[in-house]
Amino acid sequence: MFNMIQMITGQSGRLLSRAAWYTVLEMIANAAPAGLLFFVLASLFHREVTGRDILIWSACLIALFALQALFASRGQIEAQSTGASIMKDVRLRLGEHLRKLPMGYFSRRDQGDISHTLLANVDEAEMILTHLFNQVLGSVILPVVSAVFLLFVDWRLTLAVLVSVPLAVPVLYWSQNLMRKQSGKRQEAAAAVNSRLLEYVQTIRLIKAHNQTGQRFTRLDEAMARLRDDSIRVEVVTSPVVMIFSMILELGFVLLLLIGVYLVEGAVIDTSVFLIFLVVSMKFYQPLRSAGTALTQMRYMASAGERIRELFAEPELPEPEHPRLPAAFDIELEGVQFSYGDKRILHDVSFRVPEHHLVALVGPSGAGKSTIAGLISRFWDVSAGTVKIGGVDVRDMRSDELLGMISTVQQQPYLFNESIAANIRKGKPEASMEEVIEAAKAAHCHDFIANLPQGYDTIAGEGGAALSGGEKQRISIARAILKDAPVIILDEATASLDPENEVYLQRAISKLACSKTVIIIAHRLKTIQGADQILVVDQGGISEAGKHDDLMAQRGLYHTLWQEQQKIGGWKIKSGIETGSSA
Repeated sequence: MFNMIQMITGQSGRLLSRAAWYTVLEMIANAAPAGLLFFVLASLFHREVTGRDILIWSACLIALFALQALFASRGQIEAQSTGASIMKDVRLRLGEHLRKLPMGYFSRRDQGDISHTLLANVDEAEMILTHLFNQVLGSVILPVVSAVFLLFVDWRLTLAVLVSVPLAVPVLYWSQNLMRKQSGKRQEAAAAVNSRLLEYVQTIRLIKAHNQTGQRFTRLDEAMARLRDDSIRVEVVTSPVVMIFSMILELGFVLLLLIGVYLVEGAVIDTSVFLIFLVVSMKFYQPLRSAGTALTQMRYMASAGERIRELFAEPELPEPEHPRLPAAFDIELEGVQFSYGDKRILHDVSFRVPEHHLVALVGPSGAGKSTIAGLISRFWDVSAGTVKIGGVDVRDMRSDELLGMISTVQQQPYLFNESIAANIRKGKPEASMEEVIEAAKAAHCHDFIANLPQGYDTIAGEGGAALSGGEKQRISIARAILKDAPVIILDEATASLDPENEVYLQRAISKLACSKTVIIIAHRLKTIQGADQILVVDQGGISEAGKHDDLMAQRGLYHTLWQEQQKIGGWKIKSGIETGSSA
């Protein structure tokens, strides 16, 4: 268990040594009054007690209680500060690790599952370091100190006290195994609930629009019901075993009582000795019961650590030992193949985008256009072939340097819950306000921003909820313009724009193409008529290539797509419920 904690924290247990030593001192101070009590009982039975004796004993007890409180507070502070510091580093390492994972990982893992690991599981692992570690250590040290003291008083009664411990340990081990099996199922159920909650909140507008609230809530309700059942099952399965562990421990007290009475009646030991064993044995068994409960909790939380360890075990995209930087920014794909698991997405894709040229990727949905863009940004590594920028394989560049030379505008842009100015500055954090406004004007979003209540200081809302789709898209384009990267990838960047702003944006893209290498992924073919080259992607390969007029003359897939879009552009809504197309 502790090896697993060390694996995910990257830190050794030595960092908790100060907290451990304070806990040891606390338990010694906790056990010391028993020694004083033995001395008091012996005095009461064998000599006359004076007022001075009572004052000395009282002063000693107060001093021991004060030391115990001091060591307890210092131990807790050390455990809390050290554990929180360690887990802060774990959170940062997890964030950095996620950034370096290929996008395929996020395609096959549920967002709610990932967020559950980052939030709930990390909190549970932190609980081991900040609370349970000291609790278990103290619950073991106090009985050990008490047993050593009792051994010096009478070894026969000490054996009676200890005899139940080796009998109870196998039961405790049994409870740990049961918890390990059940905790994994409960963790999965908790992650599923988190996923359904996230899905429900993110899609609430769509759910209400399609009147699917009942159906979607049913999925959430089923996930919560599973979590409830698994939570109950954890308690039902493990609690009786922990109770059996406690009962076996308490049998030692029964044996102590029988043997103690026998020895007192036979005048083998003094009554004061028997009384001190009765008192101290309570301090012996109660911490062990607490240790059993805490260890069971720790075993459950260790399953959270296993999920964190599994996330850390996901292989990152490898970084080059000797990174290179390109001298130019032309893009070339040569014999590229790519698969998601066993599913082939791209096969033998080869093309070149000259520097300062604009190339468009078009084709049916699912043909592989966005995958090609992702390979250029190295969101994934190719299965075969090469992707080069300026003649340098992207795998030979550092990831941060590669991404620094590419600006990407996604089909579904995301804005942070910050001001609009801060969102645009994501492209260049140190940019002045003048630069932000200039980028906004280039993306034709300055006017609507200026008309907002707080202008550029207006909060965009989570995901840009306060703005329309077209407004979010234009702000994301302004962000890319401000970044001023030599390579720009526009993945359906014009999809959410109205016709008027689409014209403005085309002008901005044309200006960018004069000094940048631009790749546009587009479904609306009229937006890319002027591209230097149009590549038609179909079924994972390049089926056609050329300028607009050349492709129209070939009368292939591009021609077909163009004709279909022309017909769609002529659709009109008639009175009633029918639709038709005007010739």
